[in-house]
Amino acid sequence: MRRLVHIIVLGVMAVITAGCDIFCNPTVEKRMALLYVAATETSLSPYASGNITDMLAGYVPEKGSQDQELLVFFQDRNSSSSTLRSEATLSRYYKNSAGTVMQEVIATYNEDFNACDPESFAQVLATAEATCSPTHRALLFSSHGTGWLPVGYFDGPGERGGAKLQVARESIGYDAKTKDEIDIVEFASVLGNYHWEALLMDCCYMGAVEVAYQLKNSCDWIIASPTEILIQGFPYTVILDNLFNKPGREGLEYISQKYYELYQSQSGGMQSGTIALIDCRELDALSDICANIVAESREAMESVNRLGVQHYFYNSRKDYFFDLAHYFEQFASASRYAQLAEQLDKAVPYKNSTEEFLGLAIEHYSGLSSYIPNPSYPTLNAYYKSLEWNKKVKVIE
Repeated sequence: MRRLVHIIVLGVMAVITAGCDIFCNPTVEKRMALLYVAATETSLSPYASGNITDMLAGYVPEKGSQDQELLVFFQDRNSSSSTLRSEATLSRYYKNSAGTVMQEVIATYNEDFNACDPESFAQVLATAEATCSPTHRALLFSSHGTGWLPVGYFDGPGERGGAKLQVARESIGYDAKTKDEIDIVEFASVLGNYHWEALLMDCCYMGAVEVAYQLKNSCDWIIASPTEILIQGFPYTVILDNLFNKPGREGLEYISQKYYELYQSQSGGMQSGTIALIDCRELDALSDICANIVAESREAMESVNRLGVQHYFYNSRKDYFFDLAHYFEQFASASRYAQLAEQLDKAVPYKNSTEEFLGLAIEHYSGLSSYIPNPSYPTLNAYYKSLEWNKKVKVIE
C-alpha cells in the first residue's frame, strides 16, 4: 500500500511539473500577431474583409496554443449609418481540432469608437496585451497613410492653394466622418508602451526615413513602401506563418519578397509595387552619416535640382517623397556616399521594386524616401524641423 501511495504521489507530481512547464515556466515564450484594420473610408472598406479572409486561408494557430496568439481588430465603413463607421471588434482566431478557423470575440466597440484616434488605438493595444501577455509582438496596421506629412496636408490644397497648416501632425489612418488621422508621434508613443518585434505597414508612403526614424525606438523591424500601395495590399496568405514560425529577419524578408512577387506578376498599371524591410537598430548609424554629409556639403545640398532626383509621386503638386540615396548622392563626396551606401545595406537589408509605379519609372531605389525642402513650402518646412530625423540630420536648420 505504501508503495502504491508513493507511485500515485510521484505521478501527481509529474503531472503538476509538466503543467508548470507549459503554464508556469517563465521561459515559455508567447508570440502575438495583431492585425489592426481601420477601414472606414470608401475605397478601403470593400477590400479590408477580403484581406482578413486571405490571411486566415494561410497559417492560423491551433486552439489552446501556449506560444502563439492571433488577434484581429476590425472596423470598416457602414454606409447605412450617419457615423460612417461600423461597430468594431477585437477577436482571437484559431483552428479547432477539425482544422476549421474559429473566431472568439474578445471586445466589441460601438459606432462611436474611432479606430483612427490615438486613445482608441491605445485602448485596443492594452486589451490585446491583457488578453495575450506576450513576450514577442508583431503588428500589421492596415489603413490609409501619408508618410511624415501633417494631418490633412496631402489631400488639402497645400500652400500653393493658400492654405495654412493649422495642426502640425504626421498622419496614419483615416476616419471618414471626423477626418481624423493618427499623429505618427502619438502612434510611436502608443506603440512604445510595448516593444514590437515587427511592424508591417499596409499604408501608403510609410517607407520614409522620417517615419522609420520616428518609430525606431518602438520596434526592431518595419516593412513599408515609399510609394503608394495598391488596393490589394500585402500578401496576406503568407504573413502569419512567417511571423509565428520564422520570426525576425528570415520571415520578414520572405514576406517582403512575396510582396514584390505579387505585384511583379501583375500586368499593366497593376504591375506597380515597392517594398523595403527596415532594421530600426541600424538607423542611428545611418543618421550619423547623413548628418556628417549635410554638415560638410550644405551649400551643394541646397542647390540640388529637386525634380532631377528619383521621386515616388506622380502628381507634381505633391512633391514630398524622393529617394534617400539618390538625393544624398547629388551632394555627398564619393567617400561619404560610399559610407552611406554601405550603411543603407544594413538598415534596409531587403528592398525591391517593379520597374515602374503607375507609369513612374523607378530607376534609383534605396527602399527609403526623404523630403527635399522646397522654399515654396514655408509652413511645411517649419513643421519638418520638429521631426526627430531633422533634429538629428539638420536638413533644414
